[in-house]
Amino acid sequence: MQHNMMGNIIITEPSSNLRALGRNALLGKWKIAIIAAVIYMLCVEVPPVILNSLFGINIGDLYVSSSGAYVGVDTYNSIYNSLPTYSPLSGIYMLLVTGPLSLGITLFFLAMFRKQTVVVSDIFLGFERFGKSVGLMIFQSVFIFLWSLLFIVPGIIAAIRYSQAYFILADNPEKGIRECMNESKMMMQGNKSKYFCLSLSFIGWMILASIPDSMVVAVADTLGVTGVPYMLISIIGGLFMAPVTAYTYSTMAGFYEILAGHLIKETEPAPVAPEAVPVPAQTAEEDNVYDKETDTGDAEAEEVKETADKKEAPATEKIDVKDVVGSDQPSDEKRDE
Repeated sequence: MQHNMMGNIIITEPSSNLRALGRNALLGKWKIAIIAAVIYMLCVEVPPVILNSLFGINIGDLYVSSSGAYVGVDTYNSIYNSLPTYSPLSGIYMLLVTGPLSLGITLFFLAMFRKQTVVVSDIFLGFERFGKSVGLMIFQSVFIFLWSLLFIVPGIIAAIRYSQAYFILADNPEKGIRECMNESKMMMQGNKSKYFCLSLSFIGWMILASIPDSMVVAVADTLGVTGVPYMLISIIGGLFMAPVTAYTYSTMAGFYEILAGHLIKETEPAPVAPEAVPVPAQTAEEDNVYDKETDTGDAEAEEVKETADKKEAPATEKIDVKDVVGSDQPSDEKRDE
């Protein structure tokens, strides 16, 4: 059920119903959806690992070189192995690629939810709107980071507040970055808790999908695999999360469709404006009958009016002139006398 409050749709459907929308959209399309999710995850996660391994600097080296303190070999090795290796190139890659890929995966699942034809290459459509997608990612990251400085909870709220920005940009490519963020903020008023609960409802599936990943990583640890091979094995194990990723994106596409007013429950149809009842055309005979009835009615009305006038008028008697003047003038007989 959803209702409208101050021009904003508030979703009150349980999370199970919203997930059912996502599953229905994936019927017969699980294969292509999982492949798209796998390619998306590989494009986002693998290149940064390779760049960091080839051109990265260990955070421990930066600490030792900047502090100038003497560190023993054993201590250095423990620090080096526990801290990640980072390269500015991986940061640049994430800056230039994450936004377009996020927009592309949004376009893919939004089209799938709307029963449109999709192909795996649709996840790269975001690069056609490169400037806006990158700008939107930067704005989102900055706002979320600033709110996170206060505490972790404001950061989470900010992330939820702007969660619909990519859907809005995918649906309205002509809109600007700030406009998409402001509309997302307005859409999520009264819906943040529902979005949070909906996201939490996928935890069970995430835990289930993480079991194979944990097993792969455990085998790699047992074999003593380290470095880049270990990172790649971890990423491969993480691909078991692809079905959950597809499931989540499909459900969130349905969530957006409800917020945008594109999806209305059949049990709650929109009110229909009353229409004028058409008057059937009358034939010539019906017109004549109508005219006769009208004339007859007018004549009867006139008769009734005349009768009423007669009743209302005071009764008058005919007065003979003789009666008026006879008493004052002498008669002819008296005149002769």
